[in-house]
Amino acid sequence: MLLRRPVFTLAAVATLGLGIGATTAIFSTVNAALLRPLPFPRSEDLFTLRTTITTGRVTSGLVASVELEPLNRASGAILHATGSVASSDTILDDPTHPLQINITGATPDFFETFGLPMVVGRGFVRDEYVEGAPTVIVLSSHLWRSAFGGNPHIVGRPIRLSPGLLTVVGVAAPELDAVSGADAWWNYVSGPKSLGHIFDGYMRIRPGASPHAVQDELTTVAEQLGREFPVFNANREYVARPLIDSIVGDLKPTLIMALGATVLLLVLACVNVTNLLLARGAVRAREVAIRAALGAGHGRIIRQLLTESLLLSIIGATAGWMLAAVGVRVLLAAGGSRLPRLDRVPFDWHVLLFSIVVTMMTGVLVGFMPALRLLATDIKTLMNDGGRTASGGRRTHRALGTMIVAEIALALVIVAGAGWLVRNFQNLQSSRPGFSSERRLVFDMLLPVARYSQAARIDAWTRELLDRVSAIRGVQAVGSGSSLPLRVERDSTANVTIAGEPEQAYPPAARWRSVTPGWFEAMGVQLEAGRSFTRDDRPESAPVVIVNESFVQRYLKGTDPLRRRLVMPMFATKTTLPPEVPIIGVVNDVKYASMREPPESAFYTTQMPSAFRRQTVVVATSLADPSTLVPTIRSEVHKMDPLIPIEFDLFGDVVSSSLSRQRLGMILMTIFGLAALTLAAVGIYGVIAYAVAQRLGEMATRMALGATPRHIFWLVVKQGRALAVVGILLGLALAYSVGRLVTNQLFEVSTADPWVLGSATALVIGITAVAMLIPALRASAV
Repeated sequence: MLLRRPVFTLAAVATLGLGIGATTAIFSTVNAALLRPLPFPRSEDLFTLRTTITTGRVTSGLVASVELEPLNRASGAILHATGSVASSDTILDDPTHPLQINITGATPDFFETFGLPMVVGRGFVRDEYVEGAPTVIVLSSHLWRSAFGGNPHIVGRPIRLSPGLLTVVGVAAPELDAVSGADAWWNYVSGPKSLGHIFDGYMRIRPGASPHAVQDELTTVAEQLGREFPVFNANREYVARPLIDSIVGDLKPTLIMALGATVLLLVLACVNVTNLLLARGAVRAREVAIRAALGAGHGRIIRQLLTESLLLSIIGATAGWMLAAVGVRVLLAAGGSRLPRLDRVPFDWHVLLFSIVVTMMTGVLVGFMPALRLLATDIKTLMNDGGRTASGGRRTHRALGTMIVAEIALALVIVAGAGWLVRNFQNLQSSRPGFSSERRLVFDMLLPVARYSQAARIDAWTRELLDRVSAIRGVQAVGSGSSLPLRVERDSTANVTIAGEPEQAYPPAARWRSVTPGWFEAMGVQLEAGRSFTRDDRPESAPVVIVNESFVQRYLKGTDPLRRRLVMPMFATKTTLPPEVPIIGVVNDVKYASMREPPESAFYTTQMPSAFRRQTVVVATSLADPSTLVPTIRSEVHKMDPLIPIEFDLFGDVVSSSLSRQRLGMILMTIFGLAALTLAAVGIYGVIAYAVAQRLGEMATRMALGATPRHIFWLVVKQGRALAVVGILLGLALAYSVGRLVTNQLFEVSTADPWVLGSATALVIGITAVAMLIPALRASAV
């Protein structure tokens, strides 16, 4: 039967292929990122561990060794608790090709927590964590292969890094690369009572441990530490999060929203095909009547009709699978492969099972209602006039009208979803980050400790570098900082005291950033009061400090900040007390963590121990393309030291990369919105055209009796207009309900955003009008 009407079959298969293909493509990415287990034994028992202060004080969120040890000693729900310090750049020395690598310190039980066997050698043992123990190193699998050719005899050999000669004791499993991104680990030795919050924490719970038991144990230990160390740990709580959620981050809500949109798109496709089958019932009514008259039972007829709809669904699913494969490749090529866990998207048995279930459900859904509609009318009625009365009767028209309302409502919900994500992306792009990324170049270097161990040497090298770069034609400003906004780099946190104020139980805490003179100018950060750093503000000179607006609002509100001093313990020595450091300036807030998160209290100095061995230099230029400066800058650096690795990036690309997930979500939803509008337009056109075809005789009679083409035109439009109004009102109600769940994940987007709902409504009205216009014009031409 399907081959006899190729146009109908092609339309149904294409519609179902689009719905099933889009749903399968997005589910495959959800499966790869969220459902596929991490490559660790019992990965569901692995969590990241952070801390937070309930009173709202600024904190790094990291954990201290004093907070890890009690968890390891506990014999309850927690099996292991471990941590790693922030990875730092170092240089793997080579006489001709020095390699810049990331190395991180690990606490006891680090490799045991993840439960993977070593590729070669062993991990760290307890004896290597006692004071005075030699520093040893474990290589990552990719560094072992790329730098040492996968030599299995590497264990026991010393290798030369910037800190000196370190002995290799093992090679870690490649699966650990996704967790830390480190090239190597060393045994970080700290006292059991160390209060420095410097570790990214990880923990493994015991098999079968309940979330309630884990949280109770964390709460008990946190309360004990709060009593033992009230200044640092009072009101501090542990925050445990499944490891997979920490790796995927804010990609999870984006994928879930995309999956929800494709499900709605699939429902819209099902409604479209149901419309086609209902309209096709006009042709098949007499066939069904004859079969029923000859004794075929309702069950047998329903089975035949459902078999045909399932066959349509299977053919559509086959086309959908090919569409999904292409869609996933396009998604990865468009930048998705750089997102967490999307370096590859396998079409495994989970995706196959999902596709089969969706195909079967789709086949049943699109075929069941038309089958029941045909069988709901008695045989005599079906035999009248070739079945025209049955299929063209009021019940069929009501069913088709219901389908139009559903199509319009679903299309409006999907288009509104696309509008919310477009608005979210626009808001993030237009938000004020506190700096300018236009016409700015960033480059990073690491000075080997063997040649740059003295602060005076580092300072002299930095000054010469900045002088050389500032002298290049086209450079307007240049400066170096300890970290770069939006590049997901760890931000230091420090406690200070406001001079002249009573000592507080919990001293003010803020982000501590070290910069050179010229950094604010190179970044486009505005000076709100006072002065900026100058060349006279050297590391060896008396320290001065610049604070941001959030620091003033939080700690110095109602006073003149330029008349205040901060007592800064980090500048104390063995023979001197913490100095009172004058505030010389106030700068605007800068967003560091992300464009979405508000800025935190922060202060800037030109001093930080070993801050500038790792150089992050920002260059502001008048040139339209800052990358044209790369050869000249590289040449100047190599004139100073030819063995220093250097990496370049456009600051605009750094900002753009920080919005990659939001951009992906916007693009996906926009595509789904366009697909929804297309399906809705085709479906509405088909139903109105069918209704007009059924009433051609009536319309010819009306015109014979004096009705004008204009009257016939508006008669058709009026019929569709009533359905459109109901569909739009229902769609707005559904969109508002869905929006309340979606917009809390977005940046400054309101559920009732008039731009979003208004644009979505206008687009749906537009495609509905076009879909109704063509049948109406044909009817008026009878």
